[in-house]
Amino acid sequence: MTEPDRTILPLSAPEFAGTANHTLRGSEPDWNLIRHPEPPQGAPNVLLVLIDDAGFGNPSTFGGPIQTPNYTRLAEAGLRYNRFHVTALCSPTRAALLTARNNHAVGFGSVGEFSSGFPGYTAMLPLECAPLPRILRDNGYSTAAFGKWHLTPDGQQGPAGPLGRWPNGWGFDYFYGFLGGDSGQWDPCLAENQKIIGTPAEYYDEENPYYLPDAMADKTIEWLHGVRGQEAHKPFFVYFSTGCSHAPHHVASEWADKYKGQFDQGWDRLREEVFERQKRLGVVPEDAELTPRDDAIPAWDDVPPRLQALYARQMEVYAGYSENADHNVGRVIDAIEELGELDNTVVIWIWGDNGASLEGTVTGSFNEMTMQNGIPLTDEMQLQLAERYGGNESWGGPIMDPHYSAAWAWAGNTPFKWGKQVCSHLGGTRNPMVIHWPERIVEPGGLRSQFTHVTDVGATILDIAGIPAPTRVDGVDQEPLHGFTFADSLVDEAAPETHTQQYFETIGNRAMYQDGWWLAMRTPRIPWVVTPEALRPYAPDVWDPDADPAELYYLPDDFTQAHDLAADHPEKVQDLKDLFWQEAEKYKVLPLLATLSSFFGITPPLDDTDTMEFRGDVQNVAPGMIPRIYNRSYAISADLVVPDDGVEGVIVAEADHLGGFSLFVDAGRLTHTYSMMGVFVYRQQADSSLPTGEVNVRMEFAADAAKPATGGQVTLFVNDAPVGGGRMDHTVPMRFSAYSGMDIGRDNGGVVDLSYADRRPFAFTGTVKKVVFDVKPHLSVEDEQAVHKLAHHAHAAHGISG
Repeated sequence: MTEPDRTILPLSAPEFAGTANHTLRGSEPDWNLIRHPEPPQGAPNVLLVLIDDAGFGNPSTFGGPIQTPNYTRLAEAGLRYNRFHVTALCSPTRAALLTARNNHAVGFGSVGEFSSGFPGYTAMLPLECAPLPRILRDNGYSTAAFGKWHLTPDGQQGPAGPLGRWPNGWGFDYFYGFLGGDSGQWDPCLAENQKIIGTPAEYYDEENPYYLPDAMADKTIEWLHGVRGQEAHKPFFVYFSTGCSHAPHHVASEWADKYKGQFDQGWDRLREEVFERQKRLGVVPEDAELTPRDDAIPAWDDVPPRLQALYARQMEVYAGYSENADHNVGRVIDAIEELGELDNTVVIWIWGDNGASLEGTVTGSFNEMTMQNGIPLTDEMQLQLAERYGGNESWGGPIMDPHYSAAWAWAGNTPFKWGKQVCSHLGGTRNPMVIHWPERIVEPGGLRSQFTHVTDVGATILDIAGIPAPTRVDGVDQEPLHGFTFADSLVDEAAPETHTQQYFETIGNRAMYQDGWWLAMRTPRIPWVVTPEALRPYAPDVWDPDADPAELYYLPDDFTQAHDLAADHPEKVQDLKDLFWQEAEKYKVLPLLATLSSFFGITPPLDDTDTMEFRGDVQNVAPGMIPRIYNRSYAISADLVVPDDGVEGVIVAEADHLGGFSLFVDAGRLTHTYSMMGVFVYRQQADSSLPTGEVNVRMEFAADAAKPATGGQVTLFVNDAPVGGGRMDHTVPMRFSAYSGMDIGRDNGGVVDLSYADRRPFAFTGTVKKVVFDVKPHLSVEDEQAVHKLAHHAHAAHGISG
């Protein structure tokens, strides 16, 4: 069989080489016509594992406090890479990993939730940049992805698509996981292939509760067995991308309890302990220096003793959560070994798509979304809210969506400065990588210190598979790969660096690497502060990036960025600044801070539709696709059929008790519950029961003003008559949830109002004919008068003490 031209995809079908006479007499078939494309001879299986939101100093394999026996097992039989770099943010790293191209060049200058109208920030993969799974699939691989995706724009995560930006559209034959940036591990809203399947049925089994990391491993093993049951030798490419250790930090208590008391010494001492172990392991040079704590992070000794127990539990949960991820990756590796294929499987395991996340703020939070919504939590609030939702022992369970303190993240990035979002410093961009491939790695247990970058992974996989980067796909000329293969380093510790120059940019933070020199340009903004005051200095007519301080490091002599050489080498500072701007223009990084454009009023034009109508049993509407009810007046109305014996259940619900709303019927009365991130919870209920038959119900929110987190008045109506209401002093300014969807006729997964938690999903027992959202409602004069009257006896529970 003639070797096909692999630079053009899809591969051309071979010409018929048999004989076709008028009849079968004398005709000869050509069996090559019905064979699927085959990879080059000897192409190995590939298991690509990506852990989320984790730091260089987290796994024990690299000296951290979290026990990672499976990671260590592969490292001891393979190689550790201690100078591997990512982009400092979730979606950008994933886009670079799966395309072997710089993240801005493929539209992912930021996360998919912040898609904008600038080329480097669209969150839409260009046709000129065919991704790695598509290349492998067209060259004869079976491909599958499990877990976190985060590469589909917010507004495209429904049945209308376009589905080409879902995992199958990127070249995966099979997908099981979640499309957004994070997920609850107990109650995820899942997708399978090109369908949202929502919260799995097992979630409602209290005796055997569902847990996403376990299910990911189960599904991966099931898929591998299915592939091998059909094709004994076809190579596979599995992308196993854990939701761990991104918030919410969800794990069963038995995993967290393994670490009881192990973090009572606090983050300062923990960093020192980790640094000592890193030197003993050799993953950090003996002459390296531990970088100091920034003033933005408190000293452990300054934390009031009454808070230290809560803070220690935060880290215990994070550690147990992370160890569980190692366990489930180990299950997949065991399954490959049981198939007899581990020797011929290249395992590339990256511990973190960015440094550990600083987004929990200094206090940490019982609800990860409080930071994104700009809700500051004081120490006292944190204690009260944690207690409200079950106390320290409930941290990690389904009642909270927790995130640990930024100080623990800083410790997780030992020995470097900063963390996630801060690509100017290694705490945000340098993560552990282990590669295991017994067929090629002849001296196991080694350390590799060549500069490597996330764009290099795809280039290396293609190289070792013997597959060229295509020049043309579906008739479209392709952008060359930006990454460089490091395959030679698998067999040669002294292999030369192939990646000698790389820019970094994340939310205005910048760095330029060239031949060992690293220019760091960090904006003064603290990563976990997104208040208007914090963003004001970065407004379009205010911020001058050249005014940001520049630090210069020579990494071959300074592994941790401990010695700023900028004052000694001003000419090198300027050269690298100039180079950064050249690279920024070349790879579509400009304009800087496009990620924050919506915060400065640069938003896409809204369509002319002021109403959205949902008919029938619509479920699992993605949180980024719900009607735009934030920071304004709006109304929700529903046409119902109420049976003669009455009705109960949810009419429409978004998200859960940690942020969301539900319009439902309880004890026959129309009820509205609104959770402002679980910090303030408001509830209004009608004074009388619903009538039977055809009924229209409506909830109207009259905002005080069109501004973030506006307060306002709620009024409930039945058949246009006001029946109840109350005031809400605060509303959610940005987003209720990162993962929990909106449902018509039920409340899937975690529920908004805990009073019906024991009846979940609390399906409506009548008929919901349609639900309509109106984002421009106007109360009549009569209705306004009724509102004031009802306000005197409205029922509303809110605030810290509510």
